[in-house]
Amino acid sequence: MKYDFSKVLNTDGVALQDFIDSYTSCVIVADEDDRIQKRLEYYKKIFKLFEEEFESSDLTKIFRELALFKISNDIPYIIISNEIYSLKNLLISNIQGEDINLDIINILTLFREINNQVAQIYLIKYTDRLTSINAVRRNSLSDLVEKNIMRHYEAHLVWLSDLANHIKDKNRTNFPQLDEKICTFGKWLNGEAKQLIQNNSKYNALKKAHINLHLFAKKIFNILDKEEYHILITYLEKCELISLSIGTELALLDNILINKKFAKDSLTGALNRQALRSVFESQYELSHATSNPFILAMCDLDFFKNINDSYGHIAGDKLLTLFVKTVKRHIRNSDVIIRYGGEEFVIILPSIHKEKGYEVINKIRQSFEETVLTFDGQDIQATVSFGMMEIEPEYSFKKSFIDDYIMIVDKKLYTAKEMGRNRVEVL
Repeated sequence: MKYDFSKVLNTDGVALQDFIDSYTSCVIVADEDDRIQKRLEYYKKIFKLFEEEFESSDLTKIFRELALFKISNDIPYIIISNEIYSLKNLLISNIQGEDINLDIINILTLFREINNQVAQIYLIKYTDRLTSINAVRRNSLSDLVEKNIMRHYEAHLVWLSDLANHIKDKNRTNFPQLDEKICTFGKWLNGEAKQLIQNNSKYNALKKAHINLHLFAKKIFNILDKEEYHILITYLEKCELISLSIGTELALLDNILINKKFAKDSLTGALNRQALRSVFESQYELSHATSNPFILAMCDLDFFKNINDSYGHIAGDKLLTLFVKTVKRHIRNSDVIIRYGGEEFVIILPSIHKEKGYEVINKIRQSFEETVLTFDGQDIQATVSFGMMEIEPEYSFKKSFIDDYIMIVDKKLYTAKEMGRNRVEVL
C-alpha cells in the first residue's frame, strides 16, 4: 500500500535529532560511536521516506533491518517497540491539513503493521534463545547429585520449551498441556506437593503462579493463528518470568531438604565442613538452572584466641554456639551455615542479590556485636568479620569452583581484618 504524508506533515517539527535525543538517548549512552551512527542512518532513511510517497513495504524493510541490528547488539524488544510507539505519536502530533482524521488512521494502520513485523523478528529470536537457555538449565539440573523437588521443575522446563517451539512454528497441533491440573508439574503440585510443602502460604503462592502460567499459555493458544506477534512476545515473557519464580521457590524448598540431609557439627549445630562441597555444588547448579545469584560469605570471630585464653575453652565453645544461634535468627530455612574450622564459618544465601545479601550479613554482624554471653559470672562480648561475594553462575559447574570462590571470600575476610575487624568486606 502507498502512503504520502509529505503534504500534511510539518517536517520542521519532526526533526531527526530531536527524536533521537528524546526517545533513544537512554540506549545510546551505552553504545559505541559506530553503533550510534548506524542507528542514526536507519532513522535518517525512515524520516526521508516521510518526505515523499512511499510503499509500506519500503518502511517495514528499514525497520526489519533496524530490528536485526538491535538484536545483534542485544537490545531488548521493548526498546525498539518504544521507539516505534514514540515515532508514531510524534508524527501524529505534527499532522496538519484538512483530512487529519484519515491521515491519523493511516499512520496508526502503518505503524501497527511495522510493530508486528518487528515483533515477529524478535519473537523468533526469543523462542530460539528460550529453548537454548532452558536446555542449559535442564543440564544444570541433570548434574545435581540429588534432584529432590527440582526434578519436577525439570519437567516444567520441558513444557516451557515445547510452548516456545509451538509459538515459533505457529503450530496448534499437539500443543503443550493447557490444563494446569493435569500437566506433569500440576499433577505433582496437586498431589504429593501438598504433604511435602509444609508452609501453606508458599504452597498457595506456587499454585497461583502455576495457574497464571497456564492462563497465559491458553491466551497464546487462542491468538496463535492471528499473527499478533507483539502480544505473543508479552505473553511468552510472562510465562518465562513465572517459570523462573516457580523454579526459585522450588530451589529454596530443595535447599531445606539438603540442609536436613547433612550431619551437623555436634558443638554448634552448623553443618559440618564435609558438607561444603556438596552443598556448594548443589547451590551453584540450582542457581544456574533458575538464573538466580547467590551469596557466599566467610567469617571469623575476632580475637577468638584471646577469649579462649582469658575465659577458657568452655566459654569459647559457648560463644561459637551463640554465634550460630545468632546467624540462624537472621537467615531463612533454605540458607546454610557451615563450620569451616575452629572459629571460621561459611554462609550460603540462595536466590539473593548482593545488596540484600549484604543487609543480611551485616545484620548478623551487628546482632552478634550486641549479644552478651554470661559465663561464670562474667559478661563476654565479641565481634565477627566477614568477606562476601555474589555469585551469578554463567558456566557449567567445575570441581575447582569451590576452591576458587572460597579463596576470594577468604581474601575479603583478610581485608576486613586488616581494616579493623567487625566489618563486612564485599567483592
